[in-house]
Amino acid sequence: MGIIIKQGIRNAAFTYLGIGLGLLSTIFLFPHILGAEKYGLTRSLIAITTISSQLITLGIPNTILKFIPTLEKDQGVRSQFFRKIISPCIIFLAIYVTTFFIFESQWLNLYNNSPLLEIYLWLVLPMVFASTTFSLFSAFIKASLDTVFATFLQDVLLRILILILLVLYFYDILSFTHFMLGFVGTYLINVLILLVYSLSQKYYLPSGSEPADPFNSKETFTYSFFAFFSGFTMILVSNVDLIMVDMFEGLQNAGIYALAMYMGTVITVPRKSLAKIIHPILTKSFNENNLAEIKRLYIQSSINQLLFSLIIYVGILTNLDDLYGLLPNEFSDGKHIIAVLGFAYLIDLATGSNGQIIITSKYFKFDFISSLVLIFGAILLNYFLIPRYGLMGAAIATATSVGIYNFIKTIFVWVVLRIQPFKWHTLSILMLGLVCYLLGVLIKIDAHPLLSITIRSIIIGSTYLGLAYTIRLSDEFNSTIKKLVTKLNMKN
Repeated sequence: MGIIIKQGIRNAAFTYLGIGLGLLSTIFLFPHILGAEKYGLTRSLIAITTISSQLITLGIPNTILKFIPTLEKDQGVRSQFFRKIISPCIIFLAIYVTTFFIFESQWLNLYNNSPLLEIYLWLVLPMVFASTTFSLFSAFIKASLDTVFATFLQDVLLRILILILLVLYFYDILSFTHFMLGFVGTYLINVLILLVYSLSQKYYLPSGSEPADPFNSKETFTYSFFAFFSGFTMILVSNVDLIMVDMFEGLQNAGIYALAMYMGTVITVPRKSLAKIIHPILTKSFNENNLAEIKRLYIQSSINQLLFSLIIYVGILTNLDDLYGLLPNEFSDGKHIIAVLGFAYLIDLATGSNGQIIITSKYFKFDFISSLVLIFGAILLNYFLIPRYGLMGAAIATATSVGIYNFIKTIFVWVVLRIQPFKWHTLSILMLGLVCYLLGVLIKIDAHPLLSITIRSIIIGSTYLGLAYTIRLSDEFNSTIKKLVTKLNMKN
C-alpha cells in the first residue's frame, strides 16, 4: 500500500491544486466573463468529446493497465504491445471523423435550441483527437506506476492555460472565436508534452530493434470490449445528462447545470487520486491470487474515499448560499442540483473500488451486463425526467442510475468473492459527517461570502479531521498525519 499512498498523495496534491484553479475559473472567471450560454458551450463540447473519446478507445486504456504490468520490464516489449493494441483506435478515429461530416446536419438538428453550439460543433474533432491520444499514452505511462505527471498535465497545466485564455478574452486581446480556438489548443499542447515526456523517460520506445512480439490479439481485444463498458458507463452517465439538458433546455441551462455538476464532482477527488495507482496493484493481486490483499484494498478504498469525500460534500452543502452569492444571478437555479449530484457521487465513492475489482478479475464480463443497465437507465431517465422537471430531473436521473449501478456491482463482488467494503468505520464516518453538517448549519457569519466560506470551512474541516484522527477512522490517514508531523519536527 506504500506506493499507493505515496503517489496517491502526490496525485491528490496536483488534483486539489487543479480543483483550486478550477474553482477560481469556474466561480470567478467563467460565469462573470463568459456568462451561462458561452460557459455551457465549453462544457457541452467537453462532454461530447469525452463520450466520443471513450467510444474510439473502446476500453483499450483499461487493457493497457491490465496487461502491461504482466509483461517483462522491458520497454521494447511494452512499446511493441502498446503500438499494436492502439492500432484499432486509429481506424475508429478515422471512422468517427468521416461519420461526423456525413451526418453533420443531423447532429446540428439535435441542437436547435443551441445556435452557438451549431457554430462551434466542429471543434470536437481536434478535441477528440487530443483526448484519445492523451488517454492512451497516459494509460501506458500509468501502467509503469508513474501516475503523477499525467495528473499534473490534466489537472493543473490545462487549467492554467485556460485561465490565461480567459484573462486575455476579458481584456479584449482575444475575440470569442480566438478564445475557443485557444481552448482547443490547450488540449493539443497537453498531448504534445505527454508524448515528449514518454519518449524522454523511455517509457515509449519508437519502433526499431525490439524483442519478440508479446501480443495476443484475441485475449486483449476480448478484454478491451468488455472493459470498454466499465469506463464508458460512468463517463456516459457523467456527461449524458449535460448533453440532454443542452438538447431539451438550451445552452444557457446547460451552463447552469454544468457549473452545479462541476461543484458536485469536486467530491470525487479522493477517488481520482487513488484509482490511478490502485488499478495495476489489483491486477497484480489477481495474477497472484492474493484475495486477502484485494479485500484489504477494497475496504481501504471505501473507508478512505468516504472519509475524504464526505467532508468535501458537507463543506459544499453548508456553504452553498455563500458559494452562489459569488455567482451571477442567472446561475442560481443550480443551487439544489449540487446536493443531489453530490449525493450520487458519495454513493459511488462509499462503495469503494468495486468496479475496478470486477474489471481486473476473471469476472470482467459481468461489467458488460451492469453497464448496460446503467447506460439504458440513465438515458431513459434523463429522456423522461428532463422535459418534466428540467435541471432537477437530470440530477435525479443521474443519482438514481448511479445508485442502482453501484448496488448491483457491490452485491456481485460479495456473491463471487465473498468480500464487501464496509466496516463499523463506515457508520462512524457517516455519523461524524452528520455532526459536522449540523455544526456548519448552525454557524451564521455576517460577512463577505469568501470570508464566510473560509471561516466555516476551517471550523468544520478541523473538527471533522481532528475527530477522525482521534478515533482512528483510517489507518492510512493517521499514518500520513504522523509522518507529516515527524517531518515538521525534524525541520525544526
